Amino acid sequence: MKTPIALIIDDAAPRVFVFREHAKTPFTKDGRPLVKDVPNSFLDHFCDVVQRYGIGGKFSVVPSPGGRGDIVNGLFDYPREELTYWLDTVKHRITPTFALCPEMINHWQAVNLSEGGYYDENEAEWSQHQDRTTLTPYITRALQLCRDAGLDCTGVTSPWDFGVQVEDEYAWSIGAAMEAVYGRHESWYFCRGKYEQPDARPWISRRDGDRTVVAIPGTVHDRFWQSMDTTDVSDAYVSWIADKYISADGKSGEILNVLNTNGYPILTTHWQSLFSNGAETGLRALAEVARRVEEHLSDRVVWTHFDALMRETIDA
Repeated sequence: MKTPIALIIDDAAPRVFVFREHAKTPFTKDGRPLVKDVPNSFLDHFCDVVQRYGIGGKFSVVPSPGGRGDIVNGLFDYPREELTYWLDTVKHRITPTFALCPEMINHWQAVNLSEGGYYDENEAEWSQHQDRTTLTPYITRALQLCRDAGLDCTGVTSPWDFGVQVEDEYAWSIGAAMEAVYGRHESWYFCRGKYEQPDARPWISRRDGDRTVVAIPGTVHDRFWQSMDTTDVSDAYVSWIADKYISADGKSGEILNVLNTNGYPILTTHWQSLFSNGAETGLRALAEVARRVEEHLSDRVVWTHFDALMRETIDA
């Protein structure tokens, strides 16, 4: 049987450049301003690559990106038709091979659900001293926004390391929220990278009655990230990035390292890593990685939807 391979997309949102909203400075490492938003054409280009190579995995949607409105009621500064186009594209071109999930509410400051406004901590900081009584309504709110926008979510993703210090409570809350919003008893989440454990595979994090929650780790680093911080868009640079995943001859790279230890290559990346501050160099590198996987590993791996990874883990 072929080994599952999957792609994790974090930090995606319609039009709002989520990374810029929470970045420490509004500049790239080489001193250029971060662009203010992400055009819908980038989503189109991403979908073209996904469909060309049959890439699958999970795709995050930040429901209220940076607190700049939300995907149900509308986003500040952007026409409604642009939000509608983005959501429709995700539903029709992403979901055939990718599971959808919220990356909590805003990937920014934690929302005070009871009183309105925001806490002084970001979502990850806030989460580390919570329990199921506060985490469940928070995750529920994120899922409700996705549901009401017409998105069918089957898991959740941690913004930063949301919930990692209270992971057992976090997993319980995911199961409860998923059942409350979608009526599902099985769900998954992405919180941890297992990059130093190349043999890592998904595992069952919690079982509570008829609820089962599966943890799915990243096992391959985000090497596309660096494309934000350079103006080099040459084919040689794209190939150099791709080499880190799989060499041109298909004999080395992090994907091979994971395969050779009997793990699942689950590639972690971010919307900003592929967008490359507007140059889309990372997306070109992803396309090259996928081309090499198709050329050299089509007899060993198959691109896999996160729901299928969850199902396999539960049934094992």
